Formats: sequence, C-alpha cells, structure tokens
Amino acid sequence: MPDIRSNNLELYSEDSPFRLALRVRNFENESQYKKFLKNCEKIVRSSLEYNLWRDYIRDVLQLQECAITQEKMSEVSIEVHHHVPSLFTLVKALVNKKIDTNEEFSTFDIATQTIELHFANKLGYITLLRSIHEKFHNGFLTIPMSLIKGDYQAFISEYSSYLEEEDLNQINERLTINENNCSWTRNSYSEDERDAVNDNNR
Repeated sequence: MPDIRSNNLELYSEDSPFRLALRVRNFENESQYKKFLKNCEKIVRSSLEYNLWRDYIRDVLQLQECAITQEKMSEVSIEVHHHVPSLFTLVKALVNKKIDTNEEFSTFDIATQTIELHFANKLGYITLLRSIHEKFHNGFLTIPMSLIKGDYQAFISEYSSYLEEEDLNQINERLTINENNCSWTRNSYSEDERDAVNDNNR
C-alpha cells in the first residue's frame, strides 16, 4: 500500500510523482478561483468568530435598530450588512493581494485574515431590518454613507489596488450616496410602509 509522507506542509508518496501542497499561489482557471472565494466567504459567515463580531455590534455597541427605519431588534429581525466592501469583495481583495505578491495561501489563511479585518474594524457595516437588507440586495435601495459604521476608508486605502474595475466601480458608486441622493427619506417612510415591512417579517 502506498505510504503518504509530508514535508513542509506538502503531502507526497514515493509511488507517485504528484505532490499535494496545503497552500497555493494561484489557480488553474477562473472557475476554481471563484469557487475558492465563495468557499472562504462561507467559512467566515459560519465561523464562531464572525458571529461573535456580529453579536458585539448588536449587544455591546447597542446597535439594535435598523439604521433606516429605526425599528428595534426587540420588535423585528435586525441583520448586520457589509457595505464598502461587501464580504465577497473583501475576500477577493485578500486573495488578489496574495496572488499579486506571489505569497502562498490556503482557505484558512484567507478566512482568518478576513475575520482579523472585522476585529480591526477595517470595513464598513450597518444594521438593517431583514426586509430592508433584502431590498438592498435586490437593487431597490441605496444607503447614505453617513449611516455606515467602521473604518471602510482603511480598507480602500490598503486594498483598492488589488480589486478589479467592476469592484472599484461598485465601491465608488456606493461612496457617492448621501442623504440628498439616496432612494428614500426619513419623512417619506410612512407608517403604511413600515406596516408592510413588518407584515413580511411575520
């Protein structure tokens, strides 16, 4: 039976010329690259550390209401939304930097670094009602940057050079949104609209 051995975090066998490294420097194709990004994002979202970060925002910082409707967590479901960058864009920037600097990395290296940026507060986030969060991702809501928490400028400064034009356009578009040009105003958010949102959460 072939014997599996290891050397410098690489598996090999004397019965085969193929070696399996724990870390990589690049990907064979675009499909493999995107699959890696999504897998890293999934691991981050399901991690204990990510959930602790999210709980800290709501329980310790007391951000327990929707920044737009101002409805409270005791009444509705409140979620934390990544905004400049999105979580996927954050992961992509970290991977692209590794590739550009020819540094080896694994899924777990990227996931750990992503969580560390969350704990370093180097990203933008906002608390939103679940239906409002859904409305944003469906393309029917824009969010004023004045409502965004976290040092998203630190991310832009450090990682924007590792993003593609499409990602930069999305970030720049979001940065231009303020309370004068967003798709809603506090005064126009009527009681009827609030009731409709609450009905969707029942």
